[in-house]
Amino acid sequence: MGSHQPFLADGGPAEPDHIEAAARWMARLLADDVSDQDRLACQQWRAADPRHEQAWQRMCRVSGKFASIPAGTEILESARKAVVSRRQFLNLSLLAVVGAGAWLAAPHARVGAGLLAQYRTGVGESQTYTLKDGTRLTLNTDTAVDVSFSSGERRIRLHEGEILVSTGQESPRRRFVVQTRFGELEALGTEFSVRQYPDHARVAVLEGAVRAQSGSGGGSQRIVPGQQARVDGLRVDAPSPMPASAVSWRQGKLVAEGMRVADFVEEIARYRPGFTLCDDAVAEMTISGVFTLADTDRALQSLAGSLPVALKYHTDYWVKVIPAH
Repeated sequence: MGSHQPFLADGGPAEPDHIEAAARWMARLLADDVSDQDRLACQQWRAADPRHEQAWQRMCRVSGKFASIPAGTEILESARKAVVSRRQFLNLSLLAVVGAGAWLAAPHARVGAGLLAQYRTGVGESQTYTLKDGTRLTLNTDTAVDVSFSSGERRIRLHEGEILVSTGQESPRRRFVVQTRFGELEALGTEFSVRQYPDHARVAVLEGAVRAQSGSGGGSQRIVPGQQARVDGLRVDAPSPMPASAVSWRQGKLVAEGMRVADFVEEIARYRPGFTLCDDAVAEMTISGVFTLADTDRALQSLAGSLPVALKYHTDYWVKVIPAH
């Protein structure tokens, strides 16, 4: 497993046994035949040791964005109904345990690094921080970053998610760089956003300029206000016009301009705990409008009110967009 272990907030290591126990408790509570005694026993286990509660919260994040589930029973009672059968969830639990083991074995992987990041937000959350040089750093939903300042450089490492940066007024002697998995973005006195996707990063510039450099060192582009560019590790695409949707999240809005329903649902899912899915039969329909991200149920209801689609809920944490009958 290696010599490195992730650390809990109180400084102690996250024991593999605690992680596995948390996954098994989750399986028990979401099984079809869960009892009140099971729920009470889980609460007692979580309360018995701070490391148990930390393991529970981390297991929630690793296995599917359920970090917001509280210790009470009401939401767990609803969530368990999403499971069709005990066998299906036990299969999911096994995958969760294996995933947790992989995370513990590779603490420098994306998930592990994100969980240990200096600044992070949960699903549906956003936070703004003022850094010591005066830079304003806003984290969008489910985002994790580390900040490192030295005498010659200011560096933000984006592990996952999306950020908006407004650089502080400082002498250019210290470079300001956002590092992604696919390349580096050097700010030239500016305001810009960066979003990290599974296979590329996207930078959009509102003020000033950004120099984007691919991770391979094979190409760079200068991006000016009103432009965005894609960085995929091998190259930086030529800048293109920045759509209104690129930074609408800072006002808590999703701007859809002829957006595929599949893409709309994927965007809403970023801000919604649990599972938000799209049926293939409606995936290629398109939607336009401005939708609130603070109330994802309302956004989905607006979708259903605009197109011949329906919402199929199993629980508050599982919804699928399907054809209207």
